[in-house]
Amino acid sequence: VPQRQDDGAYPEPSPEAIVKKFDTRVFNGRWYISAGLNDAFDTFDCQVHFFNAPTPKTLYGQLNWRITEPDGEFFTRDTIQRFVEDEKRPGILYNHDNEYLHYQDDWYILDYEAGKGNDDSDAFVLVYYRGRNDAWDGYGGAVLYTRTPNYSAAVKERATAACDKAGLGFKFADLKAPDNSCSAESASERLLLREKYASKVLLTGERALQEEVTQVRRAAASTIQGDVKVAAKAAKKLEKLVADFEATAAADARALEKEIVMDVVNIEKEVERDVFGLRRSSDAPR
Repeated sequence: VPQRQDDGAYPEPSPEAIVKKFDTRVFNGRWYISAGLNDAFDTFDCQVHFFNAPTPKTLYGQLNWRITEPDGEFFTRDTIQRFVEDEKRPGILYNHDNEYLHYQDDWYILDYEAGKGNDDSDAFVLVYYRGRNDAWDGYGGAVLYTRTPNYSAAVKERATAACDKAGLGFKFADLKAPDNSCSAESASERLLLREKYASKVLLTGERALQEEVTQVRRAAASTIQGDVKVAAKAAKKLEKLVADFEATAAADARALEKEIVMDVVNIEKEVERDVFGLRRSSDAPR
Protein backbone atom coordinates (compact mmCIF):
# COMPACT_ATOMS: atom_id res chain seq x y z
CA VAL A 1 0.00 0.00 0.00
CA PRO A 2 1.55 3.37 -0.99
CA GLN A 3 1.99 5.49 2.13
CA ARG A 4 -0.33 8.48 2.33
CA GLN A 5 1.81 11.44 3.33
CA ASP A 6 1.13 13.91 6.13
CA ASP A 7 -0.96 16.73 4.66
CA GLY A 8 -1.00 18.79 7.84
CA ALA A 9 -4.68 18.09 8.56
CA TYR A 10 -3.83 16.98 12.11
CA PRO A 11 -0.93 19.13 13.34
CA GLU A 12 0.90 18.64 16.61
CA PRO A 13 -0.69 20.79 19.33
CA SER A 14 1.26 23.62 20.89
CA PRO A 15 2.51 23.07 24.46
CA GLU A 16 -0.04 25.65 25.64
CA ALA A 17 -2.93 23.51 24.35
CA ILE A 18 -1.98 20.47 26.47
CA VAL A 19 -2.56 20.03 30.20
CA LYS A 20 0.52 20.60 32.33
CA LYS A 21 0.06 17.53 34.50
CA PHE A 22 -1.83 14.27 34.15
CA ASP A 23 -1.95 11.13 36.27
CA THR A 24 -2.90 8.14 34.11
CA ARG A 25 -4.78 6.69 37.10
CA VAL A 26 -7.53 9.20 36.28
CA PHE A 27 -8.44 6.74 33.51
CA ASN A 28 -8.97 3.77 35.87
CA GLY A 29 -12.31 2.07 35.27
CA ARG A 30 -15.01 2.35 32.61
CA TRP A 31 -15.28 5.20 30.12
CA TYR A 32 -17.41 5.94 27.06
CA ILE A 33 -16.44 7.85 23.95
CA SER A 34 -19.39 10.24 23.93
CA ALA A 35 -18.16 12.39 21.03
CA GLY A 36 -15.70 11.85 18.17
CA LEU A 37 -14.21 13.95 15.40
CA ASN A 38 -13.01 11.62 12.65
CA ASP A 39 -15.79 9.58 11.02
CA ALA A 40 -13.25 6.97 9.91
CA PHE A 41 -12.04 6.18 13.43
CA ASP A 42 -13.90 7.98 16.22
CA THR A 43 -17.66 7.65 15.79
CA PHE A 44 -18.32 3.91 16.01
CA ASP A 45 -21.33 2.94 18.12
CA CYS A 46 -21.08 1.35 21.55
CA GLN A 47 -17.60 2.63 22.42
CA VAL A 48 -17.15 1.41 25.99
CA HIS A 49 -13.50 1.40 27.04
CA PHE A 50 -11.96 0.00 30.21
CA PHE A 51 -8.65 1.22 31.60
CA ASN A 52 -6.17 0.16 34.24
CA ALA A 53 -3.16 2.26 35.24
CA PRO A 54 -0.56 0.21 37.19
CA THR A 55 1.48 3.39 37.72
CA PRO A 56 0.83 7.15 37.35
CA LYS A 57 2.63 7.04 33.99
CA THR A 58 1.47 3.83 32.33
CA LEU A 59 -1.95 2.86 31.07
CA TYR A 60 -3.57 -0.27 29.67
CA GLY A 61 -6.86 0.02 27.88
CA GLN A 62 -9.38 -2.52 26.63
CA LEU A 63 -11.05 -0.69 23.77
CA ASN A 64 -14.46 -1.93 22.63
CA TRP A 65 -16.45 -0.69 19.67
CA ARG A 66 -19.14 -1.81 17.26
CA ILE A 67 -18.71 -1.91 13.47
CA THR A 68 -21.64 -2.09 11.08
CA GLU A 69 -21.24 -4.56 8.24
CA PRO A 70 -22.27 -3.66 4.66
CA ASP A 71 -25.37 -5.86 5.02
CA GLY A 72 -26.49 -3.96 8.11
CA GLU A 73 -25.38 -6.45 10.76
CA PHE A 74 -22.81 -5.44 13.35
CA PHE A 75 -19.97 -7.10 15.16
CA THR A 76 -18.11 -5.99 18.24
CA ARG A 77 -14.34 -5.65 18.35
CA ASP A 78 -12.00 -5.18 21.27
CA THR A 79 -8.28 -5.00 21.90
CA ILE A 80 -5.86 -4.24 24.73
CA GLN A 81 -3.41 -1.41 24.14
CA ARG A 82 -0.61 0.08 26.22
CA PHE A 83 0.22 3.77 26.66
CA VAL A 84 3.23 5.43 28.31
CA GLU A 85 3.32 9.04 29.44
CA ASP A 86 5.94 11.44 28.13
CA GLU A 87 8.58 11.97 30.82
CA LYS A 88 8.83 15.74 30.26
CA ARG A 89 5.30 16.53 29.02
CA PRO A 90 2.80 14.60 31.19
CA GLY A 91 -0.14 15.57 28.96
CA ILE A 92 1.07 13.27 26.16
CA LEU A 93 0.59 9.49 26.06
CA TYR A 94 2.36 7.26 23.54
CA ASN A 95 1.16 3.98 22.08
CA HIS A 96 4.26 2.85 20.17
CA ASP A 97 6.23 -0.34 19.42
CA ASN A 98 3.37 -2.03 17.56
CA GLU A 99 3.95 -4.78 15.00
CA TYR A 100 0.83 -4.14 12.90
CA LEU A 101 1.88 -1.59 10.22
CA HIS A 102 4.41 -0.34 12.81
CA TYR A 103 1.74 2.14 13.85
CA GLN A 104 2.34 4.82 16.48
CA ASP A 105 -0.46 6.78 18.14
CA ASP A 106 0.21 9.89 20.23
CA TRP A 107 -2.54 11.09 22.58
CA TYR A 108 -2.65 14.73 23.70
CA ILE A 109 -4.80 15.55 26.74
CA LEU A 110 -6.43 18.92 26.00
CA ASP A 111 -8.45 19.03 29.23
CA TYR A 112 -9.86 16.71 31.87
CA GLU A 113 -11.83 16.49 35.10
CA ALA A 114 -11.09 13.45 37.25
CA GLY A 115 -14.54 13.41 38.81
CA LYS A 116 -15.74 11.90 42.07
CA GLY A 117 -16.77 8.40 41.06
CA ASN A 118 -17.36 5.90 38.29
CA ASP A 119 -20.72 7.45 37.39
CA ASP A 120 -19.85 11.14 37.70
CA SER A 121 -21.48 12.80 34.67
CA ASP A 122 -19.06 15.74 34.88
CA ALA A 123 -15.89 13.61 34.70
CA PHE A 124 -14.20 13.70 31.31
CA VAL A 125 -10.93 13.45 29.37
CA LEU A 126 -10.66 15.28 26.04
CA VAL A 127 -8.09 13.54 23.82
CA TYR A 128 -6.66 14.79 20.54
CA TYR A 129 -4.50 12.26 18.74
CA ARG A 130 -2.32 11.93 15.70
CA GLY A 131 -0.39 8.97 14.37
CA ARG A 132 1.56 7.31 11.63
CA ASN A 133 1.91 3.84 10.13
CA ASP A 134 3.20 2.16 6.99
CA ALA A 135 0.03 3.14 5.09
CA TRP A 136 -0.64 6.65 6.37
CA ASP A 137 1.54 9.29 7.98
CA GLY A 138 -0.40 12.02 9.76
CA TYR A 139 -3.86 10.58 10.47
CA GLY A 140 -5.64 11.94 13.50
CA GLY A 141 -8.81 12.82 15.33
CA ALA A 142 -10.26 13.69 18.71
CA VAL A 143 -12.48 11.91 21.22
CA LEU A 144 -14.27 12.93 24.38
CA TYR A 145 -14.19 10.32 27.12
CA THR A 146 -16.93 10.52 29.77
CA ARG A 147 -18.01 8.24 32.62
CA THR A 148 -21.58 8.25 31.29
CA PRO A 149 -22.77 7.36 27.76
CA ASN A 150 -23.57 11.02 27.02
CA TYR A 151 -21.71 14.17 28.03
CA SER A 152 -23.22 16.75 30.40
CA ALA A 153 -23.70 20.47 29.80
CA ALA A 154 -20.74 21.23 32.09
CA VAL A 155 -18.48 18.88 30.13
CA LYS A 156 -19.63 20.41 26.83
CA GLU A 157 -18.71 23.87 28.10
CA ARG A 158 -15.21 22.77 29.17
CA ALA A 159 -14.59 20.78 25.99
CA THR A 160 -15.75 23.67 23.80
CA ALA A 161 -13.32 26.04 25.53
CA ALA A 162 -10.44 23.53 25.27
CA CYS A 163 -11.00 22.99 21.53
CA ASP A 164 -11.12 26.74 20.93
CA LYS A 165 -7.94 27.26 22.94
CA ALA A 166 -6.08 24.47 21.12
CA GLY A 167 -6.57 26.11 17.70
CA LEU A 168 -6.27 22.81 15.83
CA GLY A 169 -8.73 23.64 13.08
CA PHE A 170 -11.89 22.16 14.59
CA LYS A 171 -14.50 23.14 17.14
CA PHE A 172 -16.19 20.90 19.67
CA ALA A 173 -19.40 21.31 17.66
CA ASP A 174 -17.67 19.34 14.87
CA LEU A 175 -17.54 16.22 17.06
CA LYS A 176 -20.40 13.73 16.63
CA ALA A 177 -22.05 11.68 19.35
CA PRO A 178 -22.05 7.90 18.74
CA ASP A 179 -24.89 5.65 19.85
CA ASN A 180 -23.72 4.24 23.18
CA SER A 181 -26.95 2.46 24.05
CA CYS A 182 -25.23 -0.79 22.96
CA SER A 183 -28.63 -2.35 22.29
CA ALA A 184 -29.12 -5.59 20.40
CA GLU A 185 -30.04 -5.18 16.76
CA SER A 186 -33.36 -6.30 15.30
CA ALA A 187 -34.23 -7.50 11.80
CA SER A 188 -35.85 -4.14 11.00
CA GLU A 189 -32.72 -2.30 12.14
CA ARG A 190 -30.56 -4.47 9.87
CA LEU A 191 -32.85 -3.67 6.92
CA LEU A 192 -32.62 0.05 7.63
CA LEU A 193 -28.83 -0.14 7.87
CA ARG A 194 -28.65 -1.99 4.55
CA GLU A 195 -30.66 0.81 2.92
CA LYS A 196 -28.39 3.45 4.45
CA TYR A 197 -25.30 1.59 3.28
CA ALA A 198 -26.66 1.21 -0.26
CA SER A 199 -27.26 4.96 -0.48
CA LYS A 200 -23.75 5.96 0.61
CA VAL A 201 -21.09 7.25 -1.75
CA LEU A 202 -18.14 4.95 -1.02
CA LEU A 203 -14.49 5.93 -1.10
CA THR A 204 -12.51 4.28 -3.86
CA GLY A 205 -8.88 3.62 -4.69
CA GLU A 206 -5.78 4.10 -2.57
CA ARG A 207 -7.37 6.57 -0.14
CA ALA A 208 -10.01 4.04 0.89
CA LEU A 209 -7.41 1.32 1.41
CA GLN A 210 -5.21 3.61 3.50
CA GLU A 211 -8.14 4.52 5.73
CA GLU A 212 -9.23 0.89 6.04
CA VAL A 213 -5.87 -0.49 7.13
CA THR A 214 -5.39 2.43 9.52
CA GLN A 215 -8.80 1.76 11.02
CA VAL A 216 -7.85 -1.88 11.58
CA ARG A 217 -4.86 -0.76 13.69
CA ARG A 218 -7.34 -0.53 16.58
CA ALA A 219 -7.82 -4.27 16.38
CA ALA A 220 -4.09 -4.91 16.71
CA ALA A 221 -2.94 -5.18 20.29
CA SER A 222 0.17 -3.31 21.33
CA THR A 223 3.40 -5.25 21.40
CA ILE A 224 4.08 -5.51 25.15
CA GLN A 225 7.78 -5.39 25.81
CA GLY A 226 9.66 -5.58 29.09
CA ASP A 227 6.78 -5.47 31.57
CA VAL A 228 4.98 -8.71 30.75
CA LYS A 229 4.00 -9.38 34.38
CA VAL A 230 2.55 -5.89 34.78
CA ALA A 231 0.67 -6.31 31.52
CA ALA A 232 -0.77 -9.65 32.66
CA LYS A 233 -2.02 -8.12 35.93
CA ALA A 234 -3.56 -5.21 34.04
CA ALA A 235 -5.27 -7.62 31.65
CA LYS A 236 -6.84 -9.51 34.56
CA LYS A 237 -8.15 -6.30 36.08
CA LEU A 238 -9.55 -5.25 32.70
CA GLU A 239 -11.28 -8.62 32.34
CA LYS A 240 -13.00 -8.10 35.70
CA LEU A 241 -14.09 -4.57 34.75
CA VAL A 242 -15.62 -5.89 31.53
CA ALA A 243 -17.31 -8.81 33.29
CA ASP A 244 -18.80 -6.50 35.94
CA PHE A 245 -20.06 -4.14 33.24
CA GLU A 246 -21.64 -6.97 31.25
CA ALA A 247 -23.31 -8.39 34.37
CA THR A 248 -24.76 -4.97 35.24
CA ALA A 249 -25.95 -4.46 31.67
CA ALA A 250 -27.63 -7.88 31.66
CA ALA A 251 -29.37 -7.15 34.96
CA ASP A 252 -30.57 -3.79 33.64
CA ALA A 253 -31.90 -5.49 30.50
CA ARG A 254 -33.81 -8.06 32.55
CA ALA A 255 -35.29 -5.34 34.75
CA LEU A 256 -36.32 -3.34 31.69
CA GLU A 257 -37.91 -6.42 30.15
CA LYS A 258 -39.95 -6.99 33.32
CA GLU A 259 -41.10 -3.35 33.27
CA ILE A 260 -42.18 -3.66 29.65
CA VAL A 261 -44.12 -6.87 30.37
CA MET A 262 -45.85 -5.20 33.32
CA ASP A 263 -46.71 -2.17 31.17
CA VAL A 264 -48.17 -4.42 28.48
CA VAL A 265 -50.23 -6.34 31.04
CA ASN A 266 -51.56 -3.11 32.57
CA ILE A 267 -52.47 -1.75 29.12
CA GLU A 268 -54.28 -4.98 28.26
CA LYS A 269 -56.25 -4.79 31.51
CA GLU A 270 -57.14 -1.16 30.82
CA VAL A 271 -58.31 -2.04 27.32
CA GLU A 272 -60.40 -4.92 28.68
CA ARG A 273 -62.05 -2.59 31.21
CA ASP A 274 -62.80 -0.02 28.50
CA VAL A 275 -64.25 -2.65 26.16
CA PHE A 276 -66.33 -4.19 28.96
CA GLY A 277 -67.60 -0.74 29.91
CA LEU A 278 -68.62 -0.01 26.33
CA ARG A 279 -70.47 -3.31 26.09
CA ARG A 280 -72.36 -2.64 29.29
CA SER A 281 -73.40 0.84 28.10
CA SER A 282 -74.55 -0.55 24.74
CA ASP A 283 -76.56 -3.30 26.46
CA ALA A 284 -78.29 -0.90 28.85
CA PRO A 285 -82.02 -0.26 28.14
CA ARG A 286 -82.77 3.00 26.31
